[in-house]
This record gives sequence, structure tokens and C-alpha cells, in this order.
Amino acid sequence: MDETEIKGYVKGLVQKYDYYDPIKDRTEALRFAKLKGNSILDIGTGRGFVAILAAKEFKCRITSIDLSEDKISIARENAKKEGVLDKITFRVADAGKIPFQNNSFDAVISFNALHHSKGNSEKIITEMFRVSKDKVVITELNELGAKIFDEYIHPEENHSSMALNLNELINSLKQNSKVNVLERRLMTTYVCEKSMRRDKR
Repeated sequence: MDETEIKGYVKGLVQKYDYYDPIKDRTEALRFAKLKGNSILDIGTGRGFVAILAAKEFKCRITSIDLSEDKISIARENAKKEGVLDKITFRVADAGKIPFQNNSFDAVISFNALHHSKGNSEKIITEMFRVSKDKVVITELNELGAKIFDEYIHPEENHSSMALNLNELINSLKQNSKVNVLERRLMTTYVCEKSMRRDKR
């Protein structure tokens, strides 16, 4: 999809559902996390929209991984159309075994990807913290978001059955970091700061 097609797609969603704007949701998450100019690992990139936005609007240096070769190909083509292919490295890789050394990136982000991990989210989060120097940023659908996605946005998927328990998620994240929370109508963003780990004494 080129920029015109993306804007048309988003406009249609906003007009139809009144409150869902995928570009705004991604922008707000990146802005809240204060990632401008950072080196970022994007987990579960899908079609690459978060990576493209981070490269274009936030001047970040991105590495994006996904298990699917098809999705990586689509994401790479989208980045090329948007003129940011030189700012993003796409790679087929398993988020449960991230192929990078400790502290390789300023931040590691996951935007509505963890609920697709088929019960592997804890292992993926551990890996995200391992390769991040400063921040881990996770956005996930809330209960309403999962319902709306199932009924209107992606009815071919069962997000309600895949959705993470957000109370359990934040309690887990607080074991390793200070967590700042941004709640939106359909989803919640957690910004975890490794440099401000809680004292476990």
C-alpha cells in the first residue's frame, strides 16, 4: 500500500467505526514512549506500519522481525513505497529467540503482536528486555478492542480468545521495570524503563 492507499484505508475505518484510527494509535504509542531518534527493534512487524511510521515521523533506526517470510516481503515493499527502506532492516526471525546480543537496541517495541504468540508471550517479553538497553514498549488490545477487532476490523481472527490478560501483563512487567501506561479506547500501551528497575529487596 502506498501513502494514498493507507490514508484512504484509515479514513474508511474512521468513518465506519468513528473511533478507530490505526495511524493515530501507532503515533500516540510512539510519542508516549519518547522514541524519537532511537535505535529500535520492532517485534512482529506484520505489514511494517509501525516501523515505517517510526522511521518517517520519529527519525528512528529500525530493525523489524517477523516469523512470516510473506509478511516481511510485504513490509519491505511498503517501506520501499514510503521511501524509508534504507532506514529499516527487515529480517525473518523468532521473537522467542531474538538473534541479537544483550542491550543491542535503545528500545524494543511490540504493537498488538504478543497476543499472536500462542502462549509464548512470557518468553518473548524476556527476550525483549534482554536485547533492550533502555525501554520495552508493548501495546495490546483491551477487552473492548478484541471484541471490536473480531466483529468489524479483522473478523477472520479470534482476538478475544488470543487476548492477553492485561492485569497479569502489567504485574509481570513491573517485576523488571518502572511502567508508564497509556490507555486508549481499544488498546493499552506499556512503556517499561529498564534503567528504573524496582528494588526487589
